[in-house]
Amino acid sequence: MKHFRPHGFYVARILFAAAVAVIVGGCTLNVEVNDPSVLIKHAGDSQTAPANTALPVAFEVIVLDQFGNSLKNVTVDWTVLSGGGSVSETSNQTVEGGVSSVTYTTGPTAGTAQIQAKVNGIPPVIFSVTIT
Repeated sequence: MKHFRPHGFYVARILFAAAVAVIVGGCTLNVEVNDPSVLIKHAGDSQTAPANTALPVAFEVIVLDQFGNSLKNVTVDWTVLSGGGSVSETSNQTVEGGVSSVTYTTGPTAGTAQIQAKVNGIPPVIFSVTIT
């Protein structure tokens, strides 16, 4: 014996499936990601300058989130690791485009200097300078 289903049964099933598709398809996932994920050297690496001289090109880094979006107002700490000298700021905030920059003045002795840019939670980058 064949089961008979009224026409309305199939219409109801189709409407139910359509409603589920609309509900599921209408869902959105909003992910707010403001955490820094990447620190990129942008300018100023591998310069050469005499002792006690400000470099002609500032050190610049760019801070990005996990999706590659630049982040404004992120603190970047700048440290002279070796070679002496000084940076114009030991800490500053990124500006539009995720950029942070400092000027470096070489130390008094010939050799190599290393300057680090660091953002909490991600690996730092190191700039190198040859002091003549």
